[in-house]
Amino acid sequence: MSIAIQLENVSKRYRAGRSRTVVDLVASSLNDLRGKSATVHSANRGTVDATIHALRDVSFEVPTGAGLGIIGRNGAGKTTLLKLISRVTWPTSGKVRVAGRAVSLIELGAGFHPELTGRENVYLGAGLFGLTRTDIDRQFDAIVEFADVARLIDTPMKRYSSGLYARLGFSVAMHSRPDIVLVDEVLAVGDAAFRRRAMEALRQLIEQGKTVLFISHDMWNVRRLCSQILWMEDGRVRASGPAGEIAERYMSEVNVEALSANATALQSHRGGTGEVRFASVELHRADGAAAGIFAPGDTVLVRAAYRAGVSVERPVFQVAVVDVDTGIVVSTASTAAGDVPAVIQGDGVIECRLERIPLRPRQYVLRLSITDPFQLASYDVVTAGPRFAVSGQGTGVDSLADEQDGLVSIPFQFTHHDGDRA
Repeated sequence: MSIAIQLENVSKRYRAGRSRTVVDLVASSLNDLRGKSATVHSANRGTVDATIHALRDVSFEVPTGAGLGIIGRNGAGKTTLLKLISRVTWPTSGKVRVAGRAVSLIELGAGFHPELTGRENVYLGAGLFGLTRTDIDRQFDAIVEFADVARLIDTPMKRYSSGLYARLGFSVAMHSRPDIVLVDEVLAVGDAAFRRRAMEALRQLIEQGKTVLFISHDMWNVRRLCSQILWMEDGRVRASGPAGEIAERYMSEVNVEALSANATALQSHRGGTGEVRFASVELHRADGAAAGIFAPGDTVLVRAAYRAGVSVERPVFQVAVVDVDTGIVVSTASTAAGDVPAVIQGDGVIECRLERIPLRPRQYVLRLSITDPFQLASYDVVTAGPRFAVSGQGTGVDSLADEQDGLVSIPFQFTHHDGDRA
């Protein structure tokens, strides 16, 4: 098994500050001679630690023809890794070995000139990736077709939207015959149709024996594309292993942290005229126990307390379940005429029981509203209420095939008939 990428005890440090006066420069130089090069001396602020440790002793290998997902919070060191592998910057210590030609998709269209047309920028960008004019001529139509910008190809790119910029930049990079592709969250710019095409193109590269490093906060895209995941935290490798196992560990931790912030969920993202407002919203299991993490098929009890300062006739309470990653409304539940009194005033509680939730393991947020019966007046709108997570029950998201992705599980049964019965 050949190795495409190898990092051996790699660290990367940056200096965040600098000496701003001659006196500061002399003082910092003296500190350097004393072995205190990690500090900057300021006459006003004294000695300041100016070193940022972007990476700390990172080691891993990526086999040729593999897809490796790199996950972690912002500032964990993911982009720095890609910059080191693509030779945009160099390690402070350690060794980075790359076998083959790497194409970095950290900022799509970075080499394009806005005053040039799309056609001219294809030749400019592809030339920067090492393609000859003959190579570009041969692949020009395929580049334009993949990016779906044929009608604008002779228009200056300053007229392009950011999404069209990304499309053309991605298409040029993918047609430059790379051995290694480094992708850093750039697919979020395009529309859904383009993201599907881009993901399929990356998957085909892996099938052709190319190597892909993929940074994304979307665990589902990471899992679909990559067989292994590297979890970065504070510049170090927190964990690495099979995509399903690492993705579930990461999402479980993220879910717990997100759910801990629910106490202030109703203090922001608020709208409505205010005649009646939600005072609190709680999530419970079927047995009444407070919870924030549920399993597929569990019952979720939403208990919302409200306070009406005036008499409100025939209010309609609505609870919507929204997928956090995509913003898609999975389902809504609204009260009917007999569910609440004809007139409410003062304090009250409304309960919504979501029976046997068919939700797949993801993170969800509640959107709540109180309106008049015709839904013309909004008394209260909580666009980002409490969150809850649906767990994978320890099986790992990798146990779900691509065809089983989505937000809900619909019961199904296959039946096969032989030729005669068919």
